[in-house]
Amino acid sequence: MARMRRPMLLAALLALAAPAALAAPYATASSAAGPVLVRDGEAGRQSAVINGKDVQPDTTTEPSIAVNPANPNNVVAGYQMGRVDGGGDASNGYATTFDGGKTWKYGTIPGLTVRNGGPFDRASDAVVAFGPGNVVFYSSLVFDDGSGEGGDSLRSAIVNSTSTDGGKTWGKPTTVIDDSAGGLNDKNWEAVDNGTGTGHHTGRLYVVWDRVAPMLASYSDDQGKTFSPPSLVYPGQGIGAIPLVLNDGSLGVVFSTDVAPVPTAHMDPGGELAEPIPGISKLVMVRAPAAGLVAAGAPLAFTPPTSVGVYSGHEPRLQRASPGLPTAAVDPKSGRVYVGWDDSRFRTESTSSPVNDPVITWSDDNGVTWSALKNLRTGSSKDYVDRFNSMMGVAPDGTLSVAYRQRQEASSAAAMSDFVDTFLVQSKDGGKTFSKPLRLNKSVRADARFAAFSRAGAMWGDYNQLAVAKDGTVYVVRCESYSMKKGEEASFPPAVHHQSTWVAVVR
Repeated sequence: MARMRRPMLLAALLALAAPAALAAPYATASSAAGPVLVRDGEAGRQSAVINGKDVQPDTTTEPSIAVNPANPNNVVAGYQMGRVDGGGDASNGYATTFDGGKTWKYGTIPGLTVRNGGPFDRASDAVVAFGPGNVVFYSSLVFDDGSGEGGDSLRSAIVNSTSTDGGKTWGKPTTVIDDSAGGLNDKNWEAVDNGTGTGHHTGRLYVVWDRVAPMLASYSDDQGKTFSPPSLVYPGQGIGAIPLVLNDGSLGVVFSTDVAPVPTAHMDPGGELAEPIPGISKLVMVRAPAAGLVAAGAPLAFTPPTSVGVYSGHEPRLQRASPGLPTAAVDPKSGRVYVGWDDSRFRTESTSSPVNDPVITWSDDNGVTWSALKNLRTGSSKDYVDRFNSMMGVAPDGTLSVAYRQRQEASSAAAMSDFVDTFLVQSKDGGKTFSKPLRLNKSVRADARFAAFSRAGAMWGDYNQLAVAKDGTVYVVRCESYSMKKGEEASFPPAVHHQSTWVAVVR
């Protein structure tokens, strides 16, 4: 993401001059008790990117992942490469597997920035989605940041790259929106309608993004060659939009806003859902009924937003990660809509050093009413373990998978662990109960002292993602940082960067 609304405290950064490494506690899961880790390995690294002004070499971050709906072994990940502290990256990359994550091919998406034949200074916000017929879509935010590497304007755009061979090769970018006059486009996300029943438009690609205000959506019916004029999703401020193709072919969009939404029936005890309190974000959902039946090129019409819940979390200290953004998924079997985020309301640690838990809620009426929040934390409510960057997906049989990252914190920043781990839990009863957390990073732990660095924090990304195949296999992507050779300087902020994209495979 190119911008951030909740900056980290610089004073806390200085307190981490000599961090003490602590072991992050975790619980393993047996094959009888829950999911099983099949493999975990590096999928992609920074490829042929020329390291230039402000570019942090050997870094990838903020990954997305998608699995072929017809082939559980064909998976594509997208990610930023060569992170720039102030925002964006040198260019976006991809990693593709056709053998279920045993081997990967990785490279650079062509035509985005000046480093690979494109016109822009920077790229960012890499998001991938699979459609039918082995077609993969790759959405990127591209912009000029004043560095003059591509231009001296304030131009920003959302572009699409398409692969018709499952992620082996990529075509030239096509334009979703391009603002040469300095419009601020941000936080793009995409989804494909892979449904075939009444109300669906099979293969239609939806792209949503925000301009701080308003929030917009566009779609393509020709595999990303052309896009409809933008439709108004929401006229007010919003960020973190997640498009969801609902089981009836409608398009739902979940996002975060500080503007008061329409009051709705709700069981969330978290606060004043309809009060426009400055600085208090709310998770909301809008819907474009019968979006799949809209004629090509015609605008989408969205309902007013209804409240999903109140964000009561805290940005992880000394880390650029999950600043109150949602994750969401639809159960293809029941139609249940799940929304999750990172929240602090169930914690009992000191308010001067808050941490988060992954929480979820769900709706069985396409987002009109929502369940009470479900806290997925295990262990003590005052263990100082920060669980963040929640991600979720649902298998065809209704099994819900939720993954998250976690770091052992403490009452003082100087006592925080340097290391970040990744865990996954599953529910087979609609979110009522969950398996024990399964640690996914068995062979490597992310070390903040070698991570990409952005705005006073280790850059894990404003989101990570998981994808669920038709056979129930789960692919969890994230970026891991670690020393590559003995004796490298380990410091924070990092003096040396080594961060690459990893994918865990779970069954």
